[in-house]
Amino acid sequence: MDLEIAGIIGRFSDAMSRGGISEVASLVKAERSRVESVTVHVAVTGTPRVGKSAFINSVMGFKGGEDGTAPISPAQQVAKPAPYSRPGNPSSVFWELPSIRGSNFSSGDYLKAVEVDKYVGFFILSSTWFTQEAAALASELRRVGKQFYLIRTKIDMDTLGYREKDFIEDVLHVFTTDYFDNLDIEYATARFFCVSSHHVDRFDFLKCIQALQRNSSPPLQKHALLLSLHYLANKMELRDSMREFIPVSAVYSCIIDPVPVEQLPYQANVHFLYKEIRLYRVLFELDHPALSKKAKLIRQPTFVLSDEIQTMMGRALTEKGVSEELLKWTEINVSVSHSYVKWVPFLKTLPGGKLSGASTIRLLDTILEKFMDDAYRIQRKMEAVLKGE
Repeated sequence: MDLEIAGIIGRFSDAMSRGGISEVASLVKAERSRVESVTVHVAVTGTPRVGKSAFINSVMGFKGGEDGTAPISPAQQVAKPAPYSRPGNPSSVFWELPSIRGSNFSSGDYLKAVEVDKYVGFFILSSTWFTQEAAALASELRRVGKQFYLIRTKIDMDTLGYREKDFIEDVLHVFTTDYFDNLDIEYATARFFCVSSHHVDRFDFLKCIQALQRNSSPPLQKHALLLSLHYLANKMELRDSMREFIPVSAVYSCIIDPVPVEQLPYQANVHFLYKEIRLYRVLFELDHPALSKKAKLIRQPTFVLSDEIQTMMGRALTEKGVSEELLKWTEINVSVSHSYVKWVPFLKTLPGGKLSGASTIRLLDTILEKFMDDAYRIQRKMEAVLKGE
């Protein structure tokens, strides 16, 4: 995934030529702010009483009574789009749209009323078979180039054969009619998922969210979805998205409030690097709150999972530890990997030269890779416990 990196390098180089370090410092702050300010909007719709609110609450990780939770009541139907996001983290907003129903339903009018262009994707929910209104909406979404996903909810009440071709074709029967020019059964089947909002670790819940993350564009919106829904993301896709911004973080450390570090031949913002690595720990769910939550799911003490963490900074993160790791990579003086070679000409213009930026890149890149490995070890441990191994 290319998060406009070539453009960022060009802007950094131009800024260095125009005004030196102070000009680049302003720009690197602006670039981080630009990335962090991206908000992605996702639509959730369907026929009445299919579990739209429950689906949104499960995606957001809301528990009953928590602030921001979508109200779950068969009698409560929204008359206009209602937004939901986690408090303090508005990077992704899930909108509950009015239900699609009625003999006079017009997919074009409906999408105009809900401002279709606002959303990166649509989840169309049904608890039984999909209706003609749902198919008409899907057809119109394909015509205007919007991603959509067909979600069969409450699958825990009807699990028999849910992955079989006959079951899928039965649920999607309306998509095989000749009414909808933009649809066919193969296209619909590729976007069909069975979920239970009570069991996000079962059936297709993770698959449908990861499909949304994978297919979203432009890349900055995909990045925002991966970070804001990191607990549902594919770990390798999350790693790859974070890797794109490592050089920007390295430049930040080198020129924004750097301080002398013992034994280092250049200055660095170790406190910033500490916060960046702490973010990595949260994203890969290596922090104590995430481990405790996972441990409860398998009815085990937290240490059963924390013992699977092999990375030192995954176990105990301190600024001193960050300094020691940075020194290690500086002493090794290994070149950056091929993925970052395009940054080398600019890194040479930084205070401390290429060594400062390259060492920081290697530090962050290695930690990110090791944290992903730790996350997979924890996942395998959970699976083993659940199997009784």
